[in-house]
Amino acid sequence: MSVNTLGFGFAGVLLLTLVGCASGDAGPTDAAPSTAPTASATPTPEATVESFPTLTDADLAGVFTNLQFLPDQFDNTGGMLDSIYPGLTTSDVTCLTPFGAGWDEKGSDGTLEFGTSGDRSMTAVVASVGDGELASSLVAESADALVRCATGTDLFVMQGQPVQTQVEPFDAELTGADEAVAFRVTGDVGGSAFTLVGMTARVGGNVVALVGWDPASNESYVPAATQMFVDKL
Repeated sequence: MSVNTLGFGFAGVLLLTLVGCASGDAGPTDAAPSTAPTASATPTPEATVESFPTLTDADLAGVFTNLQFLPDQFDNTGGMLDSIYPGLTTSDVTCLTPFGAGWDEKGSDGTLEFGTSGDRSMTAVVASVGDGELASSLVAESADALVRCATGTDLFVMQGQPVQTQVEPFDAELTGADEAVAFRVTGDVGGSAFTLVGMTARVGGNVVALVGWDPASNESYVPAATQMFVDKL
């Protein structure tokens, strides 16, 4: 996985002022001092934060129920993930950001809903924060975690067994999303291979993080379910 870096160049500007003195045969005369025009400062416009309506708890619960996901199952996102991946621990909890882990600890004024699909093959977390910049930051944090946690043998442990992981990003190809990241995680736990497919997408001030673990369905279910959440949000 490559990481693009941005290089910033700079240019210097030097202003030379030439002052000329003239003398004549006539006696000295009083001349009014020349005053250079003063440029008036133009105020820099403040960046405007794009605001969106915040969905209520009932709104989000309705979206989950309509898409056959089960709202209000767990007290927090950690409890939800532990129900699907029992015994999973990590040395860097931010590596679970693409799963929506920790979104309930952001302390924002928005609303949050999370739960599993009816068949428990997927987890979904939706945050409605009403702020385009904050919503965008959740997508950026997921993208950052995918880069930082792409490989490693000591990042995750499942029931005492080290988890070997590799992360591959791919194009989300979602319609109507303002931003999106998609990823595929392949790995091995104690000799048993696994595959995860996940997507994080923003629609205005709403963000959904959806992950599927079942290799028999996640390649098709996750993109389809994420598109349905995008359409509803």
